[in-house]
Amino acid sequence: MRKPVLSTIALILMLTLVAGFAAGCGGGNQPSQSGGNQPSQSGGNQPAQGGNQPAQGGNQPADDGKVYSLSLSQHDPASSNKTKYHVDWANTVNKASGGRLDITVFSDGVLAGGTGQLDALRTNVCDIAWVFPVYWPGQFPISEVVTLPLGITTVPQATNILWDLYETSPEMQAEVAEFIPLQIHTNPVSIIGTANKPVYKVSDLVGMKMRVAGGAPTDSVSAWGGTPMQLPPGDIFQAVERGTVDGYVFEFSGIVSFSLQEVTNYFTEVPVYAGPYYLMMNRGSFEALPADLQDIIMSYSNRETSLDMAYVFEGDCRRGKNAAIDIGCTIITADEAETDEFLAIAHEKVLSEWINTYSSAFNAQGFVDQVSELARKYFITSDQLNAELDRLGL
Repeated sequence: MRKPVLSTIALILMLTLVAGFAAGCGGGNQPSQSGGNQPSQSGGNQPAQGGNQPAQGGNQPADDGKVYSLSLSQHDPASSNKTKYHVDWANTVNKASGGRLDITVFSDGVLAGGTGQLDALRTNVCDIAWVFPVYWPGQFPISEVVTLPLGITTVPQATNILWDLYETSPEMQAEVAEFIPLQIHTNPVSIIGTANKPVYKVSDLVGMKMRVAGGAPTDSVSAWGGTPMQLPPGDIFQAVERGTVDGYVFEFSGIVSFSLQEVTNYFTEVPVYAGPYYLMMNRGSFEALPADLQDIIMSYSNRETSLDMAYVFEGDCRRGKNAAIDIGCTIITADEAETDEFLAIAHEKVLSEWINTYSSAFNAQGFVDQVSELARKYFITSDQLNAELDRLGL
């Protein structure tokens, strides 16, 4: 199902990213305003029984003739392909409901910024939110296990790992039990972007002020000798432009979405981390729906639709990187020894600290071992990823 679904966004991705980089590293970003990615309509895998299951039956009768309006809060710009995916996901669900659901996507942080999504969901500011747990270190520790240096290199790989964990781990299900998880995926593996000073090796980061989202990347940057500063995506551009930070840890998809190529001269391809994302629904909003509308929402909320978003993310990254190369931004690819140095330092600092922090709450070492095993199970090479993106037209 994913091939015809994702092929609809291929042209949009091309137009968006070519426009975004057209003016070079100092140019403007004018993403395409149209299109998006239609989510897969197949069932996918559902959470394990006994975990975070939606209420059965709902509080309203089926076919009651009402239209149920729901809001989906998103912090990306409206021009972002991730926003377009959510718009098309919402439209697909609305259509499947015969017009009885009216899900509206609010982008650009209109309802809540990146760091405000969770509170917005909890306080009924929105019904559905795109939540990045890394912004709340310690609240979703098992979900954050994918941020550790455990061999994760692609979004499809990390997304499958998260779904395996969620389906089999009551502890992970408990982390989000107050909500209804609709999709679980990660962003692409983040790299290092800097404005004026290139980073070739660990010692180049010493003393540099680097934006991070929070969580494990904060410890990694500290271990490398940098000074981490937590900022949401929408604040990065101005912080770099004003010199408040010297650079950031982010991925090419986000770099494109927030026009960061305009204030960035160097990109160092060191795999820092992949961060988890949840598309989650307020449990009260969900349980207020008739049972058949609950079923419709959940039929588009699974591993398969999560993987659709995973490939949208990867397609953005690939096109963003290629466009950056084409217009002259400097891409620094660390050699094997330099990459190993980055990872070895992060591994020693970040992994041991995470295990020590959470060992009293759950089997932290067991989750590390499980993710390491799943990373090997779902590993795909860059050639395999590019071949799949080519097949999907991304």
